[in-house]
Amino acid sequence: IGEAASAVLAAVGYTALTMDRVAEAAGVSKGTLYNYFEDKDALVLEVIDQAFTVLAGKIDETCTDSSPASWRLRQLARLVVTGVEELRALGQALCTGPMPPRLSAGLRERQMRMRERFVLLFRQAEAAGELRPGGHTPHELGRLLVLMVDGIINERILHAADCPDVERDVALLDECIQRLWFQEAP
Repeated sequence: IGEAASAVLAAVGYTALTMDRVAEAAGVSKGTLYNYFEDKDALVLEVIDQAFTVLAGKIDETCTDSSPASWRLRQLARLVVTGVEELRALGQALCTGPMPPRLSAGLRERQMRMRERFVLLFRQAEAAGELRPGGHTPHELGRLLVLMVDGIINERILHAADCPDVERDVALLDECIQRLWFQEAP
């Protein structure tokens, strides 16, 4: 069902996605879909979660690595940007029209989980004396980093033709993180 939903979403976009279309593509009845998913938004959130399963594992590994927090933050930002880049078609399919509140809330929840990972790593960096002095809290820095990452992702999804190679964006982000917030390059 997930693969069929993903294929239909990529083909027609979120707005035109229907449970009927997914059921037909999956070769199941519409009733069967509703046994697993409350509605279209629940189905799409599952598609998103399935698409990001591999990336989520890499993120978990990075967060628990024994390397300095500065390296882990930069690596985490890199993983998110390049991981989403690999799934750009999914992002574009979600941007085909207005997003309903439930789906928007689900995506926001996932974004907040990423922010908390950044905040945790900034706290670890602060405790290790890696951060530049400046009075910004780990929460403020985590929020700003999420905004930076989201900005790169949104531009790459919505205006891909105007963007440099993803590695150029990642290198710039990496340099910004290191120069703005950390004492010295690792």
